Amino acid sequence: MKKILFFFTAVISAVSINAQIGATAPDFTVTDIGGNEISLYADILDQGYVAILDCSATWCGPCWAMHDSHTLQEVHEAYGPNGTNQVRVVFYEADAETTQADLEGTGPSTIGDWITGVTYPIVNESPLQLSGGEYWPLGFPTVNVIRPSDGVIVADPWNQTTFESFVAAVNAVDTGVTLGAVNVSEADAENADINVYPNPSSDWATLSLSGFTGAVNVQVYDLLGKEVMSFTSNSFKEVVDVTSLEIGSYVVKATSGVSEITKRISVIR
Repeated sequence: MKKILFFFTAVISAVSINAQIGATAPDFTVTDIGGNEISLYADILDQGYVAILDCSATWCGPCWAMHDSHTLQEVHEAYGPNGTNQVRVVFYEADAETTQADLEGTGPSTIGDWITGVTYPIVNESPLQLSGGEYWPLGFPTVNVIRPSDGVIVADPWNQTTFESFVAAVNAVDTGVTLGAVNVSEADAENADINVYPNPSSDWATLSLSGFTGAVNVQVYDLLGKEVMSFTSNSFKEVVDVTSLEIGSYVVKATSGVSEITKRISVIR
């Protein structure tokens, strides 16, 4: 069930399981954690894109289930700017007390890392500009699907945690846009990347994997082509002990499906 933030009377709760469905989404202009300004109407709806606004909180279990399924990331990759260019996904952290550390997974009010591997905008602001009564009336998570032609909220598929079921839920309502069948592996190949830091590293190296779908096979080779380390990652971030490696340069290769990305790392002491 959703994590309910407020106490609702039985009368209000009985009105609708999705109280915001059918309402017109109020306009807003927010700034994401990267400093980019986003206006709901000017930048998204008026351009003909379906808006998918995930209103969640870092401490919310059902919110984490949606995030950890990577469903919205896959939708962004398949139908966002680098895909079919039909959709814009935005994550709105809807608890004004959430800190950057909470988003990074190191704060006191968080379940995990909400940033690594996410390439769509994340908004964390205080005070909140968006109203819970309009955008998450029954609690977290609420995933607002907003029709571009008139700004009406037409769906809330908050519990659809696979790519296929989420797309089916969006296509089951009238958005004015049909999300066609895509090869997620092809979208994966377009967006996959790996970042290694710190680089050079002396003891522990963090591998940030983004844009991959499913498990990622990671292999580390010396410059003579000898494999010195390998593992499979089901996460977007892995912390690797490199103390057993000799001083020098190595190649990190990450593969998943049709994607293959390599990066060089140096080990120092």
